[in-house]
Amino acid sequence: MVQIDKMAMKGEFEMKLFGPDGLLKQYRKVSNLTVNTGFSTVCKMMGQGGHAAFGYCGIGNGAAAPSTLNVTLANELARQQGAFTQLNNLQWKNESTFSPGVGSGTIVESAMFNSASSGTMLCRQTFGAIAKESADTLVVTWQYTLSAA
Repeated sequence: MVQIDKMAMKGEFEMKLFGPDGLLKQYRKVSNLTVNTGFSTVCKMMGQGGHAAFGYCGIGNGAAAPSTLNVTLANELARQQGAFTQLNNLQWKNESTFSPGVGSGTIVESAMFNSASSGTMLCRQTFGAIAKESADTLVVTWQYTLSAA
């Protein structure tokens, strides 16, 4: 019997909204949806190299349901470059901070991209609304795990 290796790529993200006093106001932890262009680019990165890393988090207020065909957020409010950390051989995370005055509004969607503007989307998801006021700070941490399925 021949055993076939199967690999899975699973992502999730956390959102922490802090008020101007530094206290946590809202929290979300959500599994994501990796989109077709994301999978395609990961394959190209493995075989060809030369592709930009997925280091930018976008947030928006578009409530359209996520789909594997998405290439942009439904209505992007802001995008920030995050800090990459490799947690172990199978996990990485990217933490992006949206400072006071950046991306304020009712946030209901987030995605990861490989560019500060436009670029390729890796993943997207919607969630229960987070009301980011102009004095608030939002920290979004995306994490991906690679594993044998």
